[in-house]
Amino acid sequence: MNLATLTAAVGLMVLVVALTPTVDGQTCEGKCVPLKNCLRPLTAEGEDDDAPAPEVDLRIGQENSNVVGNCSHYLDTCCAFEDVVEEPAAHSTTQEDEFVPCGQRNQNGVGFRIGAGKVEEAEFGEFPWSLLVLEMKELFDSELKEVYACVGSLVAPNVALTVAHCVINKTSTRLLVRAGEWDTRTESEVLPYQDARVKEVLIHDRYNKHHHFDVALLVLVQPFQPAENVQTICLPPPGVRPPVGSECLTGGWGKDRFGVMGVYQHILKRVELPIVDSAQCQQALRKTRLGAGYKLHSSFLCAGGKKDADVCSGDGGGALVCLMPGSQTNYYQAGVVAWGIGCGDENIPGVYADVESSRGWIVGKLNALKVDPTYYTPA
Repeated sequence: MNLATLTAAVGLMVLVVALTPTVDGQTCEGKCVPLKNCLRPLTAEGEDDDAPAPEVDLRIGQENSNVVGNCSHYLDTCCAFEDVVEEPAAHSTTQEDEFVPCGQRNQNGVGFRIGAGKVEEAEFGEFPWSLLVLEMKELFDSELKEVYACVGSLVAPNVALTVAHCVINKTSTRLLVRAGEWDTRTESEVLPYQDARVKEVLIHDRYNKHHHFDVALLVLVQPFQPAENVQTICLPPPGVRPPVGSECLTGGWGKDRFGVMGVYQHILKRVELPIVDSAQCQQALRKTRLGAGYKLHSSFLCAGGKKDADVCSGDGGGALVCLMPGSQTNYYQAGVVAWGIGCGDENIPGVYADVESSRGWIVGKLNALKVDPTYYTPA
């Protein structure tokens, strides 16, 4: 999460979910319905039970796009009338409705894949630990609205990890955590999101005005239920930090660029960034407005420095996840998006709260909450 100042950022976007009406497309010989409402989407060749997960074109039905599909929205599909399901059955990851081992990324998405129109979007359900943190605020009409605050990650069914600067001094009962979200403009995804109120905000004991140990836990009123798009992320094994140069992943719904021209993203983004040596990061930051005397605290780690590849304002609290040592499929959370200078500037890395530095505090709080360690411990 990159900012122009060291007072780490919080997004201020009113979350408006626009439901696209189901309208028959000109070339659909059945009925246009959301993917989740169709047992067997009609392909160009007709019905195919063995067809792979359908691909969607993100340009269909979007503003300033002249791409036309069979249906009016990219998440709608042409469905035979007899295959339309008005209320699809709830999906889950296992028949036992249990969480799978932490840190499993759905690299190919869940239910469909993005085809044409993809830029930096994550697949639906790709990062099932990603959370939206919302704050209920009174706006101009005095009505309470859900306002985008920051991002978080799920470390247990009833506990979210985020940055302290996003939630400090906020009333816990006005915070809402959303799991399984992807495109904030629609509810047509193949699986629904889940909302949970916050019961308690736990700020790291050593958090200060310099944003050292910038981590917080949100204890939820009720736990999230396991689903393919709602799963937990692993904490790093004791003493494990990502090697310098290794590529890790992060993302959020924050702005696409720094400043007033930046626009909050509707679809969860995915950004791949290299881990940067702390001494090298400190030297790079000293060349910015921070000055030659700036010292990078040991509770931070750095990633990025690639031109036009970065998280930005509003992405605070997002998980920086890295592959588990010796694994090609399982991830652990190495960092929490914290702050930076600008967005996507070459040779200026972003700064993250180092989860390993706060691991003892996090685990201590989880133990006090009687959280089962299997939710956040690598299998």
